[in-house]
Amino acid sequence: MRRTFILVFALLIGMSSQAQVALGGLYTPIYLQPDTTRIILRDYLADLKAENIVLPEGLANISTDADQLLLVGNPHQKISTVEISHRKGTEHLVLIKSAAKEINFTYDRDDIGKDKEVHLIGTFNNWNRASEPMDYHRGVYSKSLQLEPGRYEYKLYVDGTEVLDPLVEQTVSNGMGSFNNILIVEGDSIQPAEFQIKENGDVLEVQHQNPAGHLVALWNNRRLEVICKKNLPPTCIIRVPEDAKRQKRSYIRIYHFLGENRGKDQLIPLEYGKVVRYASQLDRHDWHSASMYFIMVDRFANGDTANDEPVQDTSIQPQANYYGGDLMGIQQQIDAQYFDRLGVNSIWISPIMQNPTDAWGYWNKGKVKSKFSGYHGYWPISNIRIDYRFGNAQEFTSLISDAHSHNFNVILDYVANHVHINHPIYQQHKDWATPLYLPDGTKNTEKWDEQRLTTWFDDHLPTLDLRRYEVVDPMVDSALFWLKNYELDGFRHDATKHIDELYWRTLTYRIRKLRSEPVYQIGETYGSPGLINSYISTGMLDAQFDFNLYDAAVNTFALSENLANLKSVLEAGLSTYGYHHLMGNISGNQDRARFISYANGDVRFDEDAKLAGWDREIPEAGPKAYKRLAMLHAFNYSVPGIPCIYYGDEIGLPGANDPDNRRMMVFEDWNKNESLLFAQVAELNKLRSEEMALLYGQTTCYVEGPLLIIRRDYFEQSIAFVFNLSEEQQALELPFEMEVKRSLNTVRNGLVEDNLERAGLAPIKGLSYQILANY
Repeated sequence: MRRTFILVFALLIGMSSQAQVALGGLYTPIYLQPDTTRIILRDYLADLKAENIVLPEGLANISTDADQLLLVGNPHQKISTVEISHRKGTEHLVLIKSAAKEINFTYDRDDIGKDKEVHLIGTFNNWNRASEPMDYHRGVYSKSLQLEPGRYEYKLYVDGTEVLDPLVEQTVSNGMGSFNNILIVEGDSIQPAEFQIKENGDVLEVQHQNPAGHLVALWNNRRLEVICKKNLPPTCIIRVPEDAKRQKRSYIRIYHFLGENRGKDQLIPLEYGKVVRYASQLDRHDWHSASMYFIMVDRFANGDTANDEPVQDTSIQPQANYYGGDLMGIQQQIDAQYFDRLGVNSIWISPIMQNPTDAWGYWNKGKVKSKFSGYHGYWPISNIRIDYRFGNAQEFTSLISDAHSHNFNVILDYVANHVHINHPIYQQHKDWATPLYLPDGTKNTEKWDEQRLTTWFDDHLPTLDLRRYEVVDPMVDSALFWLKNYELDGFRHDATKHIDELYWRTLTYRIRKLRSEPVYQIGETYGSPGLINSYISTGMLDAQFDFNLYDAAVNTFALSENLANLKSVLEAGLSTYGYHHLMGNISGNQDRARFISYANGDVRFDEDAKLAGWDREIPEAGPKAYKRLAMLHAFNYSVPGIPCIYYGDEIGLPGANDPDNRRMMVFEDWNKNESLLFAQVAELNKLRSEEMALLYGQTTCYVEGPLLIIRRDYFEQSIAFVFNLSEEQQALELPFEMEVKRSLNTVRNGLVEDNLERAGLAPIKGLSYQILANY
């Protein structure tokens, strides 16, 4: 991603003695590696010391360090737990055994010789072009990798050129103007049967068909006894512990497996020991109920024209300069109830730290040439001072207070990866940055994968070496400054994969020392689900944005293609992050062209979308593209995770890649298409805020011809989203048993339709979605 970041001088902050365990108090599962798995106990226990540790059979700890476990071997079961006792009690960490298989790749062509340099690049090695070359033997290049069951995208990198594997026909657009091969690594053929849960007093009854599989259940982080009976259907009993009745919010977690295959995990919120049945029992601190809206401060609303100050440099084209948006403009929209009408409950604000006042960088790839200002906020010259063009500390405090009075969370975009070259921390500690030049003399810029932890984003943006504690320490202190001085609810972290785990573990540990209430942290990583998930743990981040799902969804909903691929990507994500994750499901992104312009054909998938924005005017989209964007929004609200609206996507702002996708927000004089789309998104937010099945329900995905169906089940409630990707009306026959009693969405296809009983099984119109319920 091309953005600039912020760094600040060390500002030491006092810490309270209170310790927050984790978001929601739940420890994330640990995915065992095929060889050795390292567990840092402080991630889970904070300052408590483990007094006794009991491992499942088949695993051994070879560490001599009391503060960590180094696990080798294989547990006998797919899902097991580590028991840890300390002075406050006993807790359990969930372990998930590796199911990696050896997969052999070959590159065999008549015109290839042994003097080629061939690399295998893909989601399994984060597209690292500097990976170990494939081996050559008797006219064939080959490479074997240990891969978990799942879906992978890949290519071959032959003598400096990316090429598709000629032996594999299945490809998918990579969102960057070209295509990738697809590999599916199959798991065991026998899958555990779906299960249903019923509440019976203090007992949860888990009923499923054969093959039933096995269950592991926990209350918060304490393993519970599961008693299974050979009834018809097979039934397992889980008793809610007495301790749950003394806590307003706690959770039952259920993990399901059969052989080497995992079933769907289940998360059930409790209120004083009783299952939460109504979404009205939740609040904004229950992050599974969050709905997020991203605001680029300079491009949202200009509340105070007195602080307008574009950079006075004619080398900057107008679209790369300041427009005047500020914190006061955001607060004015809060007061005008814009977000209340839209229905979101969490606001993510782009970086507001001081950026330079002159021009930097240079664009020269098309007809237009331009330098840039730091209007986006990602070029910090201070990490603790608010940019005077956006406002001041008093205004930011007022904005947060106002948002909280409307029951909104406020999340601040914070950047730790790099600073502007004029930042004092770089000027006084140049040795804290990674080298701009590699040992071979080449410049270390934009090497996103081969030099992931050291590459600079540009010549004026030094990357800090956050593998060193003397650099991490002041950077963490500057991040904590914002939590100490403002009542923020979370951070959005930029360029997550370019920052070493030392920074994330140190930051999260200190946040939990500083704040007793949850602080939501979501990162941004382009890469494989494995790489993305490596930063999501109790000791690091709570979530990341799911760009793999977004790219697949954009392709499917813009082109009515690759429905099976979208299903595969969705299921791969659920398998990796869990069926009740807090990942961000985005409608758009600063580093992509606007979806609606792809859907309208104004930006092509096979072109440079950034260049398109400089070379031509991207127009307003037509009605069909609005329908496609409405379906993309609805998809994000139908699946697990936190839906996140990129500002303007609720009314269909057009645009190519940045800066064209960062146009000024429009709040009035909407046309019919814009007004209808806003109404549809507002209805989706309202439904999600009311329906437990959309927050904690089990998820199943089906593809039936041009229909994509997402089913969510929470106890007796079932909701099904049905998307018709065809432009033609389609008969609606659900591929599962469900008594449809009503259609939940009334705003669709340009009309506000009656919420008729059983209306959901009428034919579904082209390029539309229906939301069906069994109650």
